[in-house]
Amino acid sequence: MTHDEYHEHVKKHLNESLPNNSGLNIFLQNHLDTCTIILNLNLDSTEEILKPLYCPIERRKPRDPQVMLRSLILMSLLKIGSISDWVDKTRAQKVCAILAGFVPDDTAGIGTYYDFMNRIIDGPYQKPCLHITKRSELNKGSHLRNLKEKQDDPLNPYHSQSEKLVKELLDNTDSSRAHDFLKTLEDLFIQSGLIPTIKDKVLTTIDDLIASGDGSIVQTNASSQGKPSCSCRSKDIYDCDHPRIYTSPTAQWCFDHHHNCFVFGDRYYILAVTEKGHDFPLHVTMPGGNESDFTLSLNTLDRFQKAAHENGLDIHINYFCGDGHHDSYGHYQYLNEKNIIPVIPLTHQGKKTYPHFKNIDDPLDTDGTPLCPGGKRMRHHSYDKKKHVHVYACPVKRHTHRNGKSLYITHSDECPQDEICCPKSSLAPLIYIKSDTDPRYFPPLDRNSNKFKEISNQRSATERLNSVIDSYDIDCRHRNADYVLIRLTLITIAIHGVIRNAEAAKNSSQGRLFDETMEKVGVTVPRRADKAA
Repeated sequence: MTHDEYHEHVKKHLNESLPNNSGLNIFLQNHLDTCTIILNLNLDSTEEILKPLYCPIERRKPRDPQVMLRSLILMSLLKIGSISDWVDKTRAQKVCAILAGFVPDDTAGIGTYYDFMNRIIDGPYQKPCLHITKRSELNKGSHLRNLKEKQDDPLNPYHSQSEKLVKELLDNTDSSRAHDFLKTLEDLFIQSGLIPTIKDKVLTTIDDLIASGDGSIVQTNASSQGKPSCSCRSKDIYDCDHPRIYTSPTAQWCFDHHHNCFVFGDRYYILAVTEKGHDFPLHVTMPGGNESDFTLSLNTLDRFQKAAHENGLDIHINYFCGDGHHDSYGHYQYLNEKNIIPVIPLTHQGKKTYPHFKNIDDPLDTDGTPLCPGGKRMRHHSYDKKKHVHVYACPVKRHTHRNGKSLYITHSDECPQDEICCPKSSLAPLIYIKSDTDPRYFPPLDRNSNKFKEISNQRSATERLNSVIDSYDIDCRHRNADYVLIRLTLITIAIHGVIRNAEAAKNSSQGRLFDETMEKVGVTVPRRADKAA
């Protein structure tokens, strides 16, 4: 169903139902913003993404995939977390069925929605074969797992796993994404979420983005206890090390730093950017399990850049903000290769002392700032991007303006020595430190600079975005991480729609915006009592 056909569908069924259904009109008045968003959501570009998921030979015409997608986005906009609840709502309230794209008396059932999501999970259609097990089938049923087995030690800044991943990502820079589950979701988000936001000029800084990333946890509906697969209990052994049967194939005990507790679920990672007071999601990924931010962030950055490029978006991330869980050599290596400036604080372990560098003879303070001959912390003067060199100058010689002139003033009383080292120079003594010496300790943007602190403040965008996602009632709804990732993608599309609508409403009222949308569709809505009018 094209966008124009969808509008004709809404026009026909709403005009037929509105005069004799006061409840329908009440729903429209109570959800002006949601109705405006879903009616303006153009999903024409998703046809090429969804069509390959279906068998080219139609023995029985399936539900229109664009209608199914629009219905799930509408469900997300209304913050309904359960598929069964949404099916009941579309059958009980005609307006929900009409806005989703269904004929009021012919709506999709629970199984139809899960079939649609399974098609997304399985990727492009393949003929049934005994040698091929679909991804959606692998995640169903019971799974024999041993959660007591020792997991890998938590990654530290010197861990080689992130560096191995970086080498793999950089070696495959020119390779395209595989036509799989992740590609389908990424393309759906970019085409129906990100691109419309850019076209409406709501997000404008795409060539100079300050992106931030962070991980969070979605609690699973599966039991964390599992069922025994052995007969040890009959022998009065209740704490054996045998594998147990779980209904979730990936969920693990993850520590939630925000709530300071352990949660049984799967960790996801989100990339975001802040502009005009809004937090825009750029990419979300959820491999399942308790993967660390050390590797999740690198995979997310790499996939987002590839997805944006393959969808024709000229996007460049200029700065990347991350917390201490991103402080690894692998991150600095990857970001340097991608021409992205890292804004990552040192971990507490790194703050204790700086290692000795062979090519740096000058003494360093505990945060890596060189000390002058008198033992005073030197002033960071500049960074040469072409030569990748930090320049540190005398701490008592500082820039100022006097009588309209720019000059450097020497504050001799602040010098710890009796006489200035280089009295004839306005900056010396100077110390040059290449960021290539150790990009983790000497990043391109000095950690003590005001700009570093200013950009670091944008890191909270992901925390705010995670709080918004929590409000969409996503926890404890599924046992399968793939279904959760689909829900997360739908939510990020909905968030972009909400932001676009909020920006459009700034130049008008929400009521007027709704009236204009209805007039464009051709629906006659009974006059309402509008306080704004």
